[in-house]
Amino acid sequence: MTGIPPDSRPGKRIIIIGAGSIGRRHATNLANLGMGISVFDIDRNLLDKTCSENSWNPVFDLDQILDRDHFDAAVICTPNHLHIPYAQKAADAGLDLFIEKPLSHNRLGVDKLLSDVREKDLVGMAGFMLRHEPGLQYLKKYVSSRNVAFAQIESGSYMPAWRPGTDYRTTYSANRSMGGGIILDDVHEIDYACWLFGYPAEVQCSSGRFSDFQIDVEDTAEFQFKYPDKIVTIHSDYLQRRYCRRCKICLRDGTTIEWVFGEHVIRYTDDHEERFEYKDNFAVNDMYVGEMQEFIRCMTLHRIPESSLENAAKILDIALHAKGE
Repeated sequence: MTGIPPDSRPGKRIIIIGAGSIGRRHATNLANLGMGISVFDIDRNLLDKTCSENSWNPVFDLDQILDRDHFDAAVICTPNHLHIPYAQKAADAGLDLFIEKPLSHNRLGVDKLLSDVREKDLVGMAGFMLRHEPGLQYLKKYVSSRNVAFAQIESGSYMPAWRPGTDYRTTYSANRSMGGGIILDDVHEIDYACWLFGYPAEVQCSSGRFSDFQIDVEDTAEFQFKYPDKIVTIHSDYLQRRYCRRCKICLRDGTTIEWVFGEHVIRYTDDHEERFEYKDNFAVNDMYVGEMQEFIRCMTLHRIPESSLENAAKILDIALHAKGE
């Protein structure tokens, strides 16, 4: 990513709504990019601890401060089922918006939020950080969707180990009422499939709970995206103890391209292979810094982000259809 325009650094005040792990990550990155940071969370103890450790401004009454103070943007990092209510509060206050994935856990309030963002001429961006992963950016640049015959996407990791020290059963991922389940949790794969190959003409999905985890949501899903000229399959799960994130693409001429998250892209033909290696120069946080740089750039230049809220709504529709909702 290119640097932030110099005039974007002074005066940008951003409120982070949600002091969990992703909220702290975004707050840290934004502070390092020169932004003024305030943080709100309904958990007073977490809020006090987070802000005192980082010299950020704690917000204890969100409605009051949005009414009387000025911010340039809000970054929504709450559990899925609270994304739209908090984003709507921020939009009503005239703030540009960055909303973590997925946009929501259902369609309630989505259309009004999108309409208000358009009418108020606000910048609205969704948090699909894989668009800033070097290997996927390589695929986006060098692989033409019209040459693709099929693609196989896989993502798997062990949910109980995601947040050390936290009982996984209490997290939003494990609870349907909070917008959990692998389909909504793993919409990154749905998003980058649409980013690389376009929105599918038809979506089929099989899913269920096949682990022995104490959860009330699906832990495994198999998607099939159908296009007039290709098929894309996606496997997502909460089960694999060894982290897995990869994609295989086969072109019409038989050339095969394999991507492994954070490591490489390899293009295989009959007689040779081409490799794009970046493992030694890759840090996971670079993706999150990249999307915050893009958000600030879009705010400064007042342009629509590539990872727009409209796209996030389409990705949500695909996920909800897959869930049968």
